[in-house]
Amino acid sequence: MSPPAIHSKSGSSFFWVLAAFASFAVLFLILQTLGAKQGEVDPRAPERAANTAEIVKAQTELVAKMGMNDAAKKQAVFDKTLGVLASRKPSTSTQVVPGSPTQLKQAAAPAPAAPAAPVTAPAAPAAAPATPATK
Repeated sequence: MSPPAIHSKSGSSFFWVLAAFASFAVLFLILQTLGAKQGEVDPRAPERAANTAEIVKAQTELVAKMGMNDAAKKQAVFDKTLGVLASRKPSTSTQVVPGSPTQLKQAAAPAPAAPAAPVTAPAAPAAAPATPATK
């Protein structure tokens, strides 16, 4: 018995599979193009565009007013802020995370008593207007 002959086109099956995938992709693209519907237009789109333009304009004015258009000024402000933040000591946060043990302890603890209302003296009755005595 002789050994099986080696196919001279050993990569042809790979290319057939690749061509099959490509043909399915082309078929899918054609179906998507034919079945595509035009999306609905949002009636609020012009209002949103106007709001966006107004916000961008206000932000640009504020940046210019603060002098942050200049890169050197901007870098100086950021360096100063970084220095201030670096000089602060780390401390524990007073923010309580819902569901945390601290929050559960606080929820279980009785509420602090409300401060008593200040006691005020009763107002003195207004004096009756003097009426002239008639004879």
